[in-house]
Amino acid sequence: MSDTRFTATTGWYVEKGCIYSPDGLLWGTAASGPGGVLIEYGAHQAQADRDAELGRWRSVEHPDYFAVGEGDDSVRVCDESVLKVWGFTRKDAAEDPNAYWAINSEVACSVAREYFAAHPVPEPKPWEDAGSGELWSLMTADGGDAVYLAILADDFGMEFVGLKDRFSVGYTGITAGRRIWPEAGA
Repeated sequence: MSDTRFTATTGWYVEKGCIYSPDGLLWGTAASGPGGVLIEYGAHQAQADRDAELGRWRSVEHPDYFAVGEGDDSVRVCDESVLKVWGFTRKDAAEDPNAYWAINSEVACSVAREYFAAHPVPEPKPWEDAGSGELWSLMTADGGDAVYLAILADDFGMEFVGLKDRFSVGYTGITAGRRIWPEAGA
């Protein structure tokens, strides 16, 4: 059961397994409260479970809309009521929907903004800004800890080259790292 608050159309709400009247009075647990609230809550919970299973993020402001992130700072927004889909990047969603995205729905654009607000850009890792010729001590997910030389590879961008392996700066198996040469401030 979800820890988030669910408010039924009647104003009754379910929070942490308990049912409350619109004025905030506790009426009992989800197993003993008014039936209409429980039916609506059950439908809501079933939809939330199905969305999680399918990797969907559902809009709080517009419940007929869901979004699916595409992993490259873009999102697909779907209006379930008409089965229409729009695509947005983070940058495009931040702009006025009537300027660049004139063919897109303002609601879909606001859902994209809501999605991006709920999924902020992660902070860059220090090794992602490595410069050519620097030496880095990197730890990888498999427990490896070694010194790597950062090199600029023509077609592959920045890479780390070690005695036993080599991988790109964006390799997701790096769990920690620090530059060891040149030293910070040198």
